[in-house]
Amino acid sequence: MKLTLSRLWRALCLTLTNQPSLTLYFLPLLQRLWPGFLAGLYRARLLSQHWQTPDMLLLSLHVSGRWPGFTPGQHIMLTIKHNGRYLSRPFSICSSLKLWQSQQQIQLCCKINPTGEFTALLAQLPNASMLNISRAEGDFCWQKPALPTVFIAAGSGITPIAAMLLSQRHWLAPATLYYRCRGLENAALLRELNQLAERQPLFQLRLSDSRLEPAAAWQQQLTGEVANQQFYLCGPGAFMQHIRAALLNSGATEGQIQQEQFGLAMPAVTTTTESLALSGHFISAGIRKTVSLNGQQSLLQNAEQQGLSPRFGCRMGVCFQCVCDKVSGQVRDIRNGALSGHGGEQIQLCVSQPVTELVIKL
Repeated sequence: MKLTLSRLWRALCLTLTNQPSLTLYFLPLLQRLWPGFLAGLYRARLLSQHWQTPDMLLLSLHVSGRWPGFTPGQHIMLTIKHNGRYLSRPFSICSSLKLWQSQQQIQLCCKINPTGEFTALLAQLPNASMLNISRAEGDFCWQKPALPTVFIAAGSGITPIAAMLLSQRHWLAPATLYYRCRGLENAALLRELNQLAERQPLFQLRLSDSRLEPAAAWQQQLTGEVANQQFYLCGPGAFMQHIRAALLNSGATEGQIQQEQFGLAMPAVTTTTESLALSGHFISAGIRKTVSLNGQQSLLQNAEQQGLSPRFGCRMGVCFQCVCDKVSGQVRDIRNGALSGHGGEQIQLCVSQPVTELVIKL
């Protein structure tokens, strides 16, 4: 019943305003009243920032009371505004569930790339800056704490695993964290993990310095006994792929291994329209440009490849900065495969793929 009412309300909003909600329709007015407000996101105030390692910055955020919370191990999209554009990146929450429940705070430990477009800006944010965060997402969570568990982390992969371990209140079985780092000075959240190991006898922390301990010797510790254990991996892609293969070769099953995956999971396209030659007509400042469209790419990517510069922000369908008018034609929502109508309506360029010939007003 609730789902039916939600669909009816969405249909009514689309009929009256060409937007799926009244919030989006009144977005320009709301942003005048509350600068930085973004539909579908939640406000967060930066309380402090501290360097955990030479390249990892710990952000402490006080989040809106409307934010629905998280399950330890999940990640959020953090959105900031820079030069008139909204930029978003995913980060795992690294703090305990208790910190959010008692003080309405969360912490993010972010690896800073000095030459990157997004993370370099984080180090420049003054305290009390207002940011936007999404709902917590992801299914990388400690699902069976009653079974012996092995956590394996490297680099920024420690962040979701730290949240799981620091949030655990009732320890029912042994848990071991194998934490691979290049020198202890590069081991983020080490103080909190050491304190947990000191007060919780069922938890063991095993650090490995990659400069001193060969990878083969360290890997042998991980694969010595795999029966009746569950494994959680998080780290660089190549690292996880290598460890996963070693565990499987040692007798572990696919069901025993969980690993973190960031980003937007795009469903497989089952139609054949992407192989067809499609035409698109982009109208910008009254000038129409006719182009060929690639059905396997978003309309934002198509427009940029044709030398156009439509406005965009997160490129993941979160910030609504790329909303524009579809005059005619049909598009597919990359996130869920839903098809639009054939008439005029507003769409998001970054999560829309062409299905038929289109006329788009940028």
